[in-house]
Amino acid sequence: MIRYFFLLLSLLLLAPVLTAQHTEDFPARTEWLEKWENSRAYTLEALALVPDSSLNFRPTEGQMSIQEQIQHISGNVYGLSRRFLGYEPESYDEKALSAQLKAEVLEREALLALLNGAYDYGIAAVNSLSEEAWEEEVSNFFAGPKTKRVIVYLLQDHATHHRAQVLIYLRLLNLTPPRYRGW
Repeated sequence: MIRYFFLLLSLLLLAPVLTAQHTEDFPARTEWLEKWENSRAYTLEALALVPDSSLNFRPTEGQMSIQEQIQHISGNVYGLSRRFLGYEPESYDEKALSAQLKAEVLEREALLALLNGAYDYGIAAVNSLSEEAWEEEVSNFFAGPKTKRVIVYLLQDHATHHRAQVLIYLRLLNLTPPRYRGW
């Protein structure tokens, strides 16, 4: 039953990605989308190395576990995309997403669906922006006024930061992280 719930949630969150269209591509978006897909692949590759029994590994009590790092990456993509890029399709289910983000234990399938759904949501959010919209100012950002372009770059930067923590955790588990992929 839980698997079907997560599958349904993933499909609901993926629907906007499948229907999202943008006008014309421009170099910044094209480059960002390529880098974003590489970021997803790199993160999934790292996560694939983690045994199920180690998904809740945390180096110290005060740090996020591997699962929590993935939940945090995912939640940040949804949050930044909604709040600062203005992307919230009708199919968005905040209650279901919140349950996944707060779950103490997620099966690997659910964790992968959450992460992939977040990356797809980021793509749809960025594709929904015109080239001109990238330069629009977001005045309510916690670090002061920023352009949507800065928020788009922050999506990548934040995912990279928390993936790097997962890569360190792999070393602590005596696992060899995947080869660097930063382009």
